[in-house]
Amino acid sequence: MPKKKPRFSGRRAVIVLSLALLICMLLTSCFADGNGETTNIFIVVLVRPFAYILRWIYDWCNSFGWALILFTLLTRLILLPLNIKSKKGMAAMQALQPKVKELEKKYQSDKQKYQEEVAKLYKKEGVSPMGGCLPTLLTLPIMFALYWPISQPLKYLMSLSSAQIDAVREQLILVGAKVNGVLVSATSSEMTLVQAIHDHFDAVSGISENIIPMNLTFLGMNLGAVPSFTSFNVLFLLPIISAGTSFLLSKLTTWLQERTTGTKSTQQNGMILWMMPLISIWIGFTLPAGLTVYWIASNLVGMLQEVFISYYIQKKEKEPLKEADSSNDKNSRSNRKNNG
Repeated sequence: MPKKKPRFSGRRAVIVLSLALLICMLLTSCFADGNGETTNIFIVVLVRPFAYILRWIYDWCNSFGWALILFTLLTRLILLPLNIKSKKGMAAMQALQPKVKELEKKYQSDKQKYQEEVAKLYKKEGVSPMGGCLPTLLTLPIMFALYWPISQPLKYLMSLSSAQIDAVREQLILVGAKVNGVLVSATSSEMTLVQAIHDHFDAVSGISENIIPMNLTFLGMNLGAVPSFTSFNVLFLLPIISAGTSFLLSKLTTWLQERTTGTKSTQQNGMILWMMPLISIWIGFTLPAGLTVYWIASNLVGMLQEVFISYYIQKKEKEPLKEADSSNDKNSRSNRKNNG
């Protein structure tokens, strides 16, 4: 009897990689919008909608820091059903690990047969190996999409054209605007310009009605600045706090998963436990502080969400058992009546 072909053949892998490459090219391919500005699908689909929501929240609360925190709550609530489904899948995957280990021992000399049997087991139990990764993968596009509104607030939060941004910069240079004691120059970033606009609003307000005196300060921190290894200040603490909350979130997630399934975490979970804090530190020291505030808020809300989802899953698992016990009690009482 001829052997079955592997579930994922080389040809299929090439097709998947080609499709992934095509999607990346489509998302990043540039074109001109209605105002003649260069843009791409990623900016149209994610960046601009997120910028609109972030600006709407800012107008409501008049605080850039609180706007980021409320935006975090909003995205977490939207992704909550997907997270619940993902956690159920991860719990089911963890519960199947003893059976997977048995298959590994049984077919240790035939890797192809082992993969086929594991795939059959997952299909039979209705489990997707990649299902638990989706919420984590969705977090990264949100982070990337938020980078533009935070690093280029004039373009995305105030909807200014390139010509208007240049006019703002020239006017601020003309009036001798300073930010942290440094004169605004031709190379000043949009984050610097926003801070200068806050202090010299009358000088630039006539350029566009979209210009507002936006304040990037939150709890004494400039959320438009990038923390530095060389200067120890309040901003320096943000990446450390971000890494700490990432570690606590991963630790809590692992503990709740072990508590729910009754099985020990895998080596892969151990790698994630340390990988996310390292990513948090890298993000914290290379991107504007506003993104780190978003990441910290996301981690803190994630902890509460993990506890809720764990309680929700356990409650749902107990409901069939209660119904079965209730049904058994009814049958038992009926049998006693009949016998009596």
